[in-house]
Amino acid sequence: MCATRTLLLQFIPYYSVVRRKNIIGLNIHNARKNAGMTQMELAGQLQLLGIRVDRPTVAKIELGIRPLSDIEIIAIAKALKTNVNGLFSESEALFNKWTEPE
Repeated sequence: MCATRTLLLQFIPYYSVVRRKNIIGLNIHNARKNAGMTQMELAGQLQLLGIRVDRPTVAKIELGIRPLSDIEIIAIAKALKTNVNGLFSESEALFNKWTEPE
C-alpha cells in the first residue's frame, strides 16, 4: 500500500460512502450471524440457488466493498430465511450519516 493511501485512510473512515459499493452488507452480516451460519455456509446456500459466489465474495459483500444485484439480494434473503426489507432496515439512516458534510 502506498504511503499516501495509508495517510489518507487515517483521515477518511473505511466505510465512507466513496468506498462503499452496497449499503446492506452489515445487515447481511448480522442476519447471517443470527441464522448461525458461517460465510462458507452462506456461499454454499447461494450456490444451490444458482448464485456464483465463494466465501471471500461473501466477506466482500458483508464489508460493503462488492456491489449486489437485485437477484443476489433476493437469494441472500431466501438463504438467510429473512425478507428483503429486513436487509434494508436502517440503511437510509446509514446513507445519510455517510453523506452528510462534516
